[in-house]
Amino acid sequence: MATSLGWLVALRFVMGFSGAAGIVVGRAVISDVASGRVAARLFGILTALGGIAPIVAPLAGGAVVIAAGWRGVFWALAAASLLMFLAALFAVPESLPREKRYGSGMRSTLRAVGSVLTNRPYLGYTFAFTFGCGALYCYIAASPFLLQKVLGLSVGQASVAFAGGALTATVSSAVNAKLVDHFAPARLLRIGLATMVAATAAMLVITLAGQLGRVSALGLLEVTFIGLGMVFGNATALAIDYVPYAAGTGSAVLGTLQSALGAIVAPLMGLGGEHTAVPLFLGMTACSGIAALALLLTRGAEPSAVREHKVAETIGL
Repeated sequence: MATSLGWLVALRFVMGFSGAAGIVVGRAVISDVASGRVAARLFGILTALGGIAPIVAPLAGGAVVIAAGWRGVFWALAAASLLMFLAALFAVPESLPREKRYGSGMRSTLRAVGSVLTNRPYLGYTFAFTFGCGALYCYIAASPFLLQKVLGLSVGQASVAFAGGALTATVSSAVNAKLVDHFAPARLLRIGLATMVAATAAMLVITLAGQLGRVSALGLLEVTFIGLGMVFGNATALAIDYVPYAAGTGSAVLGTLQSALGAIVAPLMGLGGEHTAVPLFLGMTACSGIAALALLLTRGAEPSAVREHKVAETIGL
């Protein structure tokens, strides 16, 4: 329906702005109805479902373009948005009890933001999640260079390799959702981050030694994605679990930091040119290392089972 490029860009902005609400509210709803291991399992399932999108979306979009042209993509998005709206309207009840809600004004919002930004365990787990995602953003930004220019894969082979990484992270998230029934989410998170640090550091060392090959690169990337799948759900659940009095705000801050870091690291991946993988693996190693170090902020934090959060005591409402 857009009559000019300006309208198209403006409406796409509205679409993205509105879509962000679903990500934030979805995480907040989970934190309203679950905590601890149950929340980690649900966040793991949410991540696994989200991981399917990078695999299915390009294929579905290509099929729509072939059948109905590029305008058909927007009609398909409109139909999907309508279905999601109806599902939210009729199938998703209000999850936050009235007595646990706080004011919606700017002052209340700023107090809530301040409360989560001064919560040390929340920041630790949020940074672990954010920089874990940062490693992923490094890969997404540089994957065309790595797969095609450095490793010499064809376009088709590169597409399969990229989809394989997304599938590995998705499966890892799904497996993690089962593991939290038997192991503490914090322990699984530490294992996931340790796996990422080891795999990314190994890729960096091999690259600097001039020994990077297809098998080593793709194999270690898969190991990285296994670790990443253990980070997503656990870090999110643990972070939000420390700010149940402001779950929506905590989810929004987490998402904002995640997107901001992605915007920062993505352009840096091209600094060395398209024929080297050093910036990529240096960025992935740095992000993984910072994510692991962020857990130091959570040391000495009380387990969720013995913590009680009250809105009036925490944000002065």
